[in-house]
Amino acid sequence: MKQLQISETFNIGSLPRDLCDFLIQAVRSVPQTFFFDGAEPLEKEVVGVDKAITSALEKYGWKCQKDYAPISDCGFNVDLAVAQHKVLIEIEKGKSPRLELDILKIASACLTYPEQWQFGALIVPSSYIKLALAGRQTPYQYLQRLTPLIEPVLHASRVKGFLVIGYSDPRGNI
Repeated sequence: MKQLQISETFNIGSLPRDLCDFLIQAVRSVPQTFFFDGAEPLEKEVVGVDKAITSALEKYGWKCQKDYAPISDCGFNVDLAVAQHKVLIEIEKGKSPRLELDILKIASACLTYPEQWQFGALIVPSSYIKLALAGRQTPYQYLQRLTPLIEPVLHASRVKGFLVIGYSDPRGNI
């Protein structure tokens, strides 16, 4: 069974090397079959990716909380929160990711609870998905372009490190 391929990564700030390595390994553990219905690429929501990443991280001893609300009473959740590593994680696999909202949720949590949350990670497609409002760039390309704007916001929000992992969406290989 083929697994997801990591195409590129970049950091804003500084994350512990082991944190980066474990997150990358967890993404690499996701079976490509989650993106297909038999031989056909999924047009609807891709399910199973979050669960597979969570399962891989838990095998490394991480205690993951799914659909975690880092700021109470606002109605926004992050896909995964790992308190022992002080990291909040968003996993994108749909056609219309809300990347700016993902960044705001993580930055806001780190600013509001700096002892509890210090790091963020976004796991995004680097192929197949093209953002209509971003010049048909992939989410990964768009985040690279957005870096000069978000870097000072993350710094001011006390985010110590922010990892972006770009994975090759296997639906683009057909």
